[in-house]
Amino acid sequence: MNKQDLPNALVRRYGTRDPFQIARMCGISVRYVNTKKQKGFCKIILNNPFIFLSQNMSEQMQRMTCAHELGHLLLHRRLLTTQSFLLEYELFDIRNAHELEANVFAADLLIDEPDLIERLHAGDDMITIASSLDINVNLLMIKLIEMQKRGVSIPVPFTPDRKFLGRIEDTAESL
Repeated sequence: MNKQDLPNALVRRYGTRDPFQIARMCGISVRYVNTKKQKGFCKIILNNPFIFLSQNMSEQMQRMTCAHELGHLLLHRRLLTTQSFLLEYELFDIRNAHELEANVFAADLLIDEPDLIERLHAGDDMITIASSLDINVNLLMIKLIEMQKRGVSIPVPFTPDRKFLGRIEDTAESL
């Protein structure tokens, strides 16, 4: 199975788009930590996968970060077992291939493509769609860009902020 198909295969297998439920069903423990700068990270400890999330974020940002870190664990596990850490400046930077893959994984996991197309055809704007899906609009832009790459004729109104998941602030102003 290729990386592109994994999120939807998980949704079909587990019957949910909830990254917390999927992590649990995949045997991945999610823990909350008190961080000031990092939203989340993942680590393999004694061959057991963990996702660590900042408790200092909204539920929306915890959900998106969990989906992103789940992507790392499922797509980059070999890298995680060979490196003791990921450089902090690379986290959530879409110029970094692994971070972009984790962001695309999160977008594909959290956003149902047929539902998104239906909303776009209904004339919903990007902020309305992102709000109704309870995601940051930058994650929506990543999904639209990936759909374009797959040949779907979809307008992408702006380029996502390359570090939108990297900031601990997750207020509406960061949209």
